[in-house]
Amino acid sequence: MIDEQTLMETHWRETIADYDVPQTIILARHLGVDMDDAQSYIDSEDYLVLTDEEADEHVREEIEEMVWAFSPSFLSVHTRVAEEAIRKIQESMCEDANESLTTMIKDFDWFVEDAVRYDGRGHFLAGYDHNESEEIYASVVRDGRCYKVEQNAYYIYRRN
Repeated sequence: MIDEQTLMETHWRETIADYDVPQTIILARHLGVDMDDAQSYIDSEDYLVLTDEEADEHVREEIEEMVWAFSPSFLSVHTRVAEEAIRKIQESMCEDANESLTTMIKDFDWFVEDAVRYDGRGHFLAGYDHNESEEIYASVVRDGRCYKVEQNAYYIYRRN
């Protein structure tokens, strides 16, 4: 005999099997589109839907790739190298200066934190509009014979 709760859970698992859950649900709700469209946006990387920890990891990776593009004054503070010297390195090497400038930074963790503090994660992760949108996702999970509601924050970034 199948009880109603088992039937509902089975139906839900089959319904969401083709999607990145809960990211697809969150993006669909945020954009007001159906699940297929939301999944397509995620698959094509037009949007990122990340937890706080994932967003921190992604922003660090983005910043590591673009150190060469930071302002000479910001880099000077974190490298203790004169702005004019940094400017000359940037002008002569452009993107090729990334590795050299990165190795000059005294505390890369602080560099990332400082950059995010000034510009926000959206500046680095949302190339389209530089916005970060927060959505709270509440889910009901089984805890033994009971159910409880878990809430998690997700952050949405429009890339293209």
